Parts: sequence; C-alpha cells; structure tokens
Amino acid sequence: MKADRLLYLACPYSHRLPEIMEYRYQKACYTAAKLMQGGIIVFSPLSHSVPIAKYVGEVDEHEFWLSQDIPLLQRCDELLVVCLSGWQTSRGVRREVMEALALGKPVTAITESDIERLPAIPKDARRYFQTKTLLETYDATHQ
Repeated sequence: MKADRLLYLACPYSHRLPEIMEYRYQKACYTAAKLMQGGIIVFSPLSHSVPIAKYVGEVDEHEFWLSQDIPLLQRCDELLVVCLSGWQTSRGVRREVMEALALGKPVTAITESDIERLPAIPKDARRYFQTKTLLETYDATHQ
C-alpha cells in the first residue's frame, strides 16, 4: 500500500427512489472512510458532489458531474468499483470504467460484502490490470 498513490472510488448513484440514492451515497462515504483508515488516499466523487449538488443549480446533472469527475479520474492512479446493486447499468460507473481502461489504469471491482475488509481485496476480485494500491490479502472462499 502506497500513500503516494491516488485511488478513485466509483459507485452507482442515480435511482428513481431517493432512499436508494441515499443508501448509495452513505456506502460510498463509508467505503472511502475504510480506505482512508487503511492509509489509502482516495477520491470519492459521490462523497464530494452530493453535498455540493444543492448549490450548483439547474444543470444536466449526469453530464455536469462527469465533466467534474473524469478529469479527477484521469489524475488518479487506479479505479475501485463498489458493485452495489445497479452498478452494471450505471451510466456514470460505465463511463468511469471505460475511461480508466482507456488510460491503462488498474480497475478492481469488489462486492458490497468486501467493503468491511478494505483495503484488502479477495484474490478472486474482478481485475483489469494489477492493483498497486490495494492489498490482496484474503481468499474469498475462506471468509
């Protein structure tokens, strides 16, 4: 684990139900906190943007926030996707993953149950390129 590396945390957010959006926001904040406690420098776009959104005014929310987030992702060393329900259909997560892969950045996808073990990830986590930030210290089959 290197403190000089920057990890970008992707989670789905948009949903028709406000309580689902709140749940996703809280999970993103909690996940970022777990990573920070583990000595990892992390940027969590949901944690950053949700409290600011009420001050932004009328914008095309999806495009506006991606225009803020993608330049930050480009500066990060790798991407961690928390696969909360709905992540596979999330336009934002899909765009973040595609951007990271296009830049040759490591992408790691974990399940919601893996959050408690961060910064360790299971050996069988879905990965594109090798992580240099997260720890590969537990085997998911021996939980």
